[in-house]
Amino acid sequence: MKTGLLLLQSIATSTRGCRTVLPTALSTFQTYAFASSSSSSSSSSGCHTKVGAAAYAAAGLIGGTSTVVLCSNDDGSNNSSSSNIKKAIPVRKSIDDPLHILQHNPSLPFPESSIKHDTYNGVTLDVTKVPQLSDSSATDSSTFGEMLSNALNIWSDEGRRGIWIRIPTSHAHLIGSATKLGFDFQHAEPGTCVLTKWLPKDSESRLPNGPSHQVGVGVLVLHPLTGKMLAVQERTGPAAARKLWKMPTGLTDPGEDIAAAAIRELKEETGLDVEFDKIICFRQAHGGLFNRSDMFFVCLCKLAPKYETLVKQGGEIELLPQEEEILCADWIDMEDYAVQGVWTQSPLYKEMNRAMIDAARKGIEYSSSEDGDEAHGFVSKVLPVGFRPGSNAIYVSSKL
Repeated sequence: MKTGLLLLQSIATSTRGCRTVLPTALSTFQTYAFASSSSSSSSSSGCHTKVGAAAYAAAGLIGGTSTVVLCSNDDGSNNSSSSNIKKAIPVRKSIDDPLHILQHNPSLPFPESSIKHDTYNGVTLDVTKVPQLSDSSATDSSTFGEMLSNALNIWSDEGRRGIWIRIPTSHAHLIGSATKLGFDFQHAEPGTCVLTKWLPKDSESRLPNGPSHQVGVGVLVLHPLTGKMLAVQERTGPAAARKLWKMPTGLTDPGEDIAAAAIRELKEETGLDVEFDKIICFRQAHGGLFNRSDMFFVCLCKLAPKYETLVKQGGEIELLPQEEEILCADWIDMEDYAVQGVWTQSPLYKEMNRAMIDAARKGIEYSSSEDGDEAHGFVSKVLPVGFRPGSNAIYVSSKL
């Protein structure tokens, strides 16, 4: 490789007087480092290794608009001659984008706008961006089959691995052509299905399975004066058949954090406003609806301050059961809740109820209280990802 990296400038980030090493896991090229660089200079000192196209990976990691100055020296030394070439390198918009820029193959029957490459040497095809395919003509199915067959041959020759096709309901007539060429369903959701095909013939598919888990929440809320727990009876379902008192529960929505789901479900089922405190425990189960697994998180939530003020002034907290789902709601003793017949027959739920009672022992031990050191559970922290836009929620032990 006859190029060395002299300078990587980034509007988002620069290194000043320190040695920064970017991990080799981010690139198929060498590990590379910078000793001293400036966002206002067109030269640099201390480029320790030759990196060539690895500059693409660095630009993608730190984000922003980057400029790379290349020199023809094997040793990557600081060469300020006119032979240096200054190039603007597009940065990666997503961590899932490839580490280096891939040129579109003009032999492909699909336009460049319809194809996206990923970091696993895979390809995703968006059929809605293929002009030859409408959302109404059934004749498009045979046309699509021919185009896809040609594309598969090209991708196979290029050494591509996993091929993904997103097909919306409007283009559902194309599904048959894809399955005839070896594609199978990866997952489906309202309005869209995704099909995949693994191209390498000398290895088993490494493509991930479709969504395998649903995530549910149960909400433990305690009365600010009596310490009783809020419980509901449902109108339909297995709990209703047993006339069982249970905590408000529900499933998370797509893209919804556990803490947000707990707050929303409680509001929907009882009309109450709460603040998320912590996860007390969680249960994993398998073999549910359509053989999916289930993650169920028991969350302790604290009533909004307005309710404590209300009860101290002699008022009562008004419960507004959700008419479609909830038959009634009330405050009950936790011990009475725990000794319901169906619970006592289950070692699993006996353990869950014990954890809930422990979380409320000695009164109400919220993580934010002065006695929070005695409280156990997982508190929520929403933190920036850092190497790409956005934030994620992390749940950590309240004892740490």
